Amino acid sequence: MQNKKRRDFENCKILDLEALKSNFINKIAVEKSKNKYCGFLCIEYEILQEFGVGSIIELQFNCMSILISNFLLSSDLVVLEKIEERRLQLSFLIEGEKIMSFDNSSDDILYESQESYMAFIKSFDGFYRITKSKPYREVEIKLSNEFLDQHGLNKGLIYKKITDKDLIIPITEDIIILLSNLELKYSEEISFKILLEAKILEILASQINNYKNINSNQTPVKSDKLLKTLYKVRLFLKNNLDKNYSLSQLSLQFGLNENLLKTKFKKIFDTTLNEFYHEEKMKKS
Repeated sequence: MQNKKRRDFENCKILDLEALKSNFINKIAVEKSKNKYCGFLCIEYEILQEFGVGSIIELQFNCMSILISNFLLSSDLVVLEKIEERRLQLSFLIEGEKIMSFDNSSDDILYESQESYMAFIKSFDGFYRITKSKPYREVEIKLSNEFLDQHGLNKGLIYKKITDKDLIIPITEDIIILLSNLELKYSEEISFKILLEAKILEILASQINNYKNINSNQTPVKSDKLLKTLYKVRLFLKNNLDKNYSLSQLSLQFGLNENLLKTKFKKIFDTTLNEFYHEEKMKKS
């Protein structure tokens, strides 16, 4: 990874995970709680103060792992990583910005809010830079070869490689709704694990169809400006809890029809604007 080290990284923290012989979570966060039951593991981590504020939730079971990241960095963070592990990796960047470079490529990839990718990874040698300018919210799902075999997903399907030019696609509305259901409270009930695995398979099926639609030019997946605007509204409310905004004020400020703002916000976040606003106020108090 010498070529990565020679890059001119400025005004940032650098983690060389290969040299540190560690993983990303263990270097930037500390374990806050841990629950293990019948092969299901749920760990909640708190981001170390030297890196910023926020949390990462890790779920592991049945040859899969899920990382739900929600943090804000105090400075840009560059992570150098080299791993040998065959897996299918899905990433959904709900909020934030990441710059990525894979396998000695000279071209950096800008990965932004409301974008996603799905790729089969045999090995990884590269870096990614997470910027401090925005809150970072990502859901990352890693499915092992064994999991793919269990569900017959290694036959008849050709997955993209991490270096493919058309790897990154917008997050669709159906994916956003499915992702919101992943942030469930941990439960030792067997029904919880069945539900979670079913949601992962549903997300995988939706993402396979999204790539297929783009490749065949059928109902192409477009970048949904409405989704991005709704997340801006949500962030705006969280940052202005000391004030009160009416539906008409918000619709004017963000250029949305009042009814569209009200109905789509409820559909995407499973709560009304007023309910979300009052719940955030209660959390702050």
